[in-house]
Amino acid sequence: MLRRFVALLGALAALSLTFAFGSSQRVVQALEQVLRRDITNPKDANGLHLRIVPASPEETEKGKFQLVEIASKPARIRNIFLRELRARAVEPVIDVSALLERGKLRTISVKDSILEGVMDAENFERMLAELKATKNMRIKVQITEDGKVVLRGILTLLRINNPFEAVCHAEAVDGCLYLRIEELRVNNVAAPAFLVSRLEKHINPVVEPKDLPFNSKIKSVHVREGLIYVNMTPPKSDSKR
Repeated sequence: MLRRFVALLGALAALSLTFAFGSSQRVVQALEQVLRRDITNPKDANGLHLRIVPASPEETEKGKFQLVEIASKPARIRNIFLRELRARAVEPVIDVSALLERGKLRTISVKDSILEGVMDAENFERMLAELKATKNMRIKVQITEDGKVVLRGILTLLRINNPFEAVCHAEAVDGCLYLRIEELRVNNVAAPAFLVSRLEKHINPVVEPKDLPFNSKIKSVHVREGLIYVNMTPPKSDSKR
């Protein structure tokens, strides 16, 4: 009788482990599907590299992972375009219900999350063309030799379209990417402060943590030789590509 009871306990334990492993695999597969849907390589369908390291089956079933790494060159994260992307999340915990039921990646917590990216004028321009607040402004982007970001487009005032040129610098503020306007000209005339403030509110924040996988914060922004480096130190010598 005792042997039968022990055997039954063993069978139940094995069944429980098998169920947990199956459930955790389902969570891993769902996470990979969502990441591959939200992050793509525009030039190579197989160019997105993912590494997902689950925790124990019981923990992964509840949404915890040891590590998630993402790399692509170039990359698109929804409406964000990058010529290079590297991202790493250490011990992220995600909302399993949102993942499995709605196909949404919602991060509950993460020990450390960092995203490194490189963006050029074309990437920035494509992004502004798809953002709701700026898509009708037909903005063209230029990155100057002295590290400024110049925007040229249309600003609608009293239902009249007016050409504008804004000279900006990029910076990281509260984990977001912002453009600060240093000089704004509308119809080739220096614009007053209220128009500068209005345009800044339209375009900012350009990128914020909720737009990025695992709520990665933007801690630094450097502009050099026509490129914008997000959370990266520019190389000492980098020829234009």
